[in-house]
Amino acid sequence: MGRISDIMDPRCIQLSLAARSKEGAVRELVQMLADAGKLDGAGGIDCCVAAVMEREGLSSTGIGRGIAIPHRLAAGVGAIVIAAGRSVRGIPFDSVDGKPAHLIFLIMGPCGENSGYLSILGALSRLLNDREFFETLMRAEGVLEVVELVAERER
Repeated sequence: MGRISDIMDPRCIQLSLAARSKEGAVRELVQMLADAGKLDGAGGIDCCVAAVMEREGLSSTGIGRGIAIPHRLAAGVGAIVIAAGRSVRGIPFDSVDGKPAHLIFLIMGPCGENSGYLSILGALSRLLNDREFFETLMRAEGVLEVVELVAERER
């Protein structure tokens, strides 16, 4: 599997999410993927949002410390994709520590792509677990800077 920065697309990064709810954030991130042409026609946005929210129903992907990594393999996704959003205000995400999520990274992939998808999920979790890196992303001033910061950290 490639590096996280290789599959990040600046069109799929929003540094000021408008959403105020978990489902709203997921919808906003999925919409960015759709707008960037990253979703196949089958099912579209609503299908992908429903798939991610179904996964959230099993256990929250709000891992705490201001971070959420919603993820799901789903029909309508042709390759592993990432959308990222930041909310200075924070979004309630049913996180394990009860605190709102400020950085939300949505990972989606096609059904059957388990190994690459889990590899990206694990790598992203390790990156975001570094508090200094979290703070750096919170201060990023542009979407290209976010991609570059992730690339630097992966080197």
